[in-house]
Order: sequence, then C-alpha cells, then structure tokens
Amino acid sequence: MTVTERVVYLKGLINGMELDADKKEGRLWTAVISVMEELADAVVELQQQNAELAEELDDVYEELSAVEEEFLDEDEFDSDDLLYQVICPTCDEVIYMDDDMLAEGSTVCPACGEELEFDLSGLEDEEMVSEGNLDQMIAEESPEAVE
Repeated sequence: MTVTERVVYLKGLINGMELDADKKEGRLWTAVISVMEELADAVVELQQQNAELAEELDDVYEELSAVEEEFLDEDEFDSDDLLYQVICPTCDEVIYMDDDMLAEGSTVCPACGEELEFDLSGLEDEEMVSEGNLDQMIAEESPEAVE
C-alpha cells in the first residue's frame, strides 16, 4: 500500500466516523487529513525525482565507464613505465605518479588540494627511485619539512 493509498484509507475511516466538521474534533481530523494528503503528495513527488536521478546517475556511470575504457586501453599501457603509489598525508588519498611527475618535485593532491613536495636529494642515484623508496621522499608541507 502506498502512502497516498494509506491516507485515502484513513480519510475514509474518519469520514465513516461521521464527525461533525463544525465541532473541534471534526475540524482537527479534517486538518490532520489535509496535512497528511499534502505530505503524501510530497513523498510521491520526491520518489519520482529520486527515480529520475537514479536513472541519470546510471547513464553517467555508463558514459564514464565508456570513457575509461577508451582512455585506459590496456594495449596503450607500456609495462616499462613505472608507477609509484603516494598517499596524501592530509586526506589519505592514493595518488599514482610516474618518473616525470616525481622529477617535478611536487604535485597537488586531486582530492584535497594539499601540495605534496618530494625531496629526492637524499637519494644517491635514480635506482633508489625505481626501487620504490618513495617513503623517504614525501615531505608534508609543514614548517619542519620545508626547511
């Protein structure tokens, strides 16, 4: 039974009680039913809007999946390209970077906008970078780390 059907049922029960609309009880029940009808209409409208949004979201998801497939074609991925996983110290977002991005020295977290700086000066040669020793290279933007 839908909300609207329930309100109609209650309205029928109250009408069956044959309350005098000119007395306090009759006016009260008439006002309660009126408010319940408005609320039921609002609920139905929200349910319809929710269904429409869910359909639109499904369409967007399908389109995004198609774009991902187009741009993330596995044949285009070069297995010689190393990707490094960096975790933003502010929001814990996982960021994947390649050697070129690391060489820039810093990047901005796409999730929170925090600037992440990489200190590669402590590494003796680039082999350490390719071996995945990024834990030493991430410096959070703070007075202690910026020295």
